[in-house]
Amino acid sequence: MRRPLTKREQRAINALLNGAVMRENLDFIAGCSNSPELVAGLRRKGLSVPCERVERFDKDGNSCWPGRYSFTQEDRVLARELGA
Repeated sequence: MRRPLTKREQRAINALLNGAVMRENLDFIAGCSNSPELVAGLRRKGLSVPCERVERFDKDGNSCWPGRYSFTQEDRVLARELGA
């Protein structure tokens, strides 16, 4: 038996159903400060939630590679089954 989705998980899933989300944005959307752990919880529920590293530049102009989360087609089906 699967545990029900938390409100944070629900918000994250709803956002990801609308498209890819940068890690920092997912923190804000879900209402947490550690979205990688939130995503790990979604993965434990069976979602794959791939993370693509994309080049960005920090405030000092240095290159960095934050993550952008998205859903696979299979994730979209499972997310709806989970009650999203």
